[in-house]
Amino acid sequence: MTPMPSITHSPQKGFSLIESLVALLVLSVGLLGLAGLQLLGMQSSHSAYQRTVASVIATDAGERLWIELSEKGGELTESDVESVRDDWRDDWMHQAGPDADGNHPVSLPGMNDADITCDLSDNVCVISVRWVEGRFDEQDDESRFDYRVRLPVDITSGSTS
Repeated sequence: MTPMPSITHSPQKGFSLIESLVALLVLSVGLLGLAGLQLLGMQSSHSAYQRTVASVIATDAGERLWIELSEKGGELTESDVESVRDDWRDDWMHQAGPDADGNHPVSLPGMNDADITCDLSDNVCVISVRWVEGRFDEQDDESRFDYRVRLPVDITSGSTS
């Protein structure tokens, strides 16, 4: 009888199935990490936009107070401040879609309160804008932006003392 030829196995070349699955797992974890970073970036961008709009809204109130002070000859009363606050709140909190030209006004989605508190003896006003960031945070999470304005005491000389 003739002996059977022995079969020799050559070393494996290429990837095995397990190596491919491990590589796929590592790639998947990396892609999930990138997706998480993208979401965090979008959240931060949205939050920064809202704070910027809140700053614009508060600055507008401060400018309206300066105008009212100028029109009243340098003396503001509580009723003057209330009038400015009411007009300012109506303009910013009750915007309903595009204007007559089709332009969309800047607004702060989720804005639920805005107030002006003045100490007229010191000519210092605190303007507060509050909103709910309902896009990413819990609905009860309220953000607040406070803007402090010192009105000039003597508007005729231009000094702010």
